[in-house]
Amino acid sequence: MRRLELFSQLGLVDKKIDSMYRQKTRLNWLKYGDINSKFFHLAIRWRRLRNEVKGVEVDSQWCEEPEVVRREARLLFENRFKATHDYGVNMGSLEFKTLTLEVSRNMIACFSEEEVKEAIWQCEGAKSPDPDGFNFNFIKNCWDVMKSDIMEAMHSFHASGSFPKGC
Repeated sequence: MRRLELFSQLGLVDKKIDSMYRQKTRLNWLKYGDINSKFFHLAIRWRRLRNEVKGVEVDSQWCEEPEVVRREARLLFENRFKATHDYGVNMGSLEFKTLTLEVSRNMIACFSEEEVKEAIWQCEGAKSPDPDGFNFNFIKNCWDVMKSDIMEAMHSFHASGSFPKGC
């Protein structure tokens, strides 16, 4: 009975010492960073040894042969990430709303001048100007002059899917 208590206490002390070393390692890491030092290599070696898979249990027997460990690890991940066509979801007779063909075509069509103008006119015009110095009141007042440049930018966006930086 006394022996079990001593082993239990030894295990607790071992965990405390291990925790203390980990904390010291973290402090040194924060203090010295990632420099290529003896400490750095010791920390990496300690972590590698701690994370190393020494063996696996195969058919109720412990095995440490590297080939067997590799094979079992590969089988474990192959089984875990095996693609299946059955997702386990059954929607029954649930129907989802879908877009009509006309709406689908409108979603990918180029922007018309009327759509762009309507979107600009719906924006509050007196808000603070953008980084370029123009607010929507300016754009609305100068629409006849600016519309060709704005439409060119919209067509460029439609073709590429992105605005240039700064827009």
